[in-house]
Amino acid sequence: MTIQDRTYNRTSYILVVDDDDTLLKFFKIHLNKFFSRVIVVKNAKEAIETLKEKEIDLVISDIKMPRMDGIQLMKKVKNHDPAIPVFLVSGALLNENQQEAIDTKADGYLKKPFGIDELHSFIDKGIKLRDSFKELMEIVEDPKKFQELVRGKRQVKFIKDEEKRARAQEIVDTLKEAS
Repeated sequence: MTIQDRTYNRTSYILVVDDDDTLLKFFKIHLNKFFSRVIVVKNAKEAIETLKEKEIDLVISDIKMPRMDGIQLMKKVKNHDPAIPVFLVSGALLNENQQEAIDTKADGYLKKPFGIDELHSFIDKGIKLRDSFKELMEIVEDPKKFQELVRGKRQVKFIKDEEKRARAQEIVDTLKEAS
């Protein structure tokens, strides 16, 4: 699939966090061709403020940033809403703790420099994850039970309707495979 063939839900909010102005400009210009709601911020503090103000569908964050790095931001995003996919990018070599965090908690990792096709593959994956999370939330209805389910602290047994329970289990299994 070529970039021109891709179709996205243009109403999705994409939040990009990076302390590099050039990269932020690239993300803003390029992603605005596909999404009408691209927000770029220079640090994790601005990202957290944005999360409070907007319903973000996908976060793309640099790992190496001053004050709060991308891994710390990812944890805050997941605590705020575990249904927001977080993709981390970095051009630096990662230490063991960073690699472990990426492997266990991030929805994806992209090494700089990356190609446009790689970026769009990540976005495709992220939007599909977010859509799955939204469908699961509609089935579960209760935000607390939803968060427990997504975090693996609850099973789908509490869902009374058999069809909905089966669909919820299917989504949970797919989400586990994707991570």
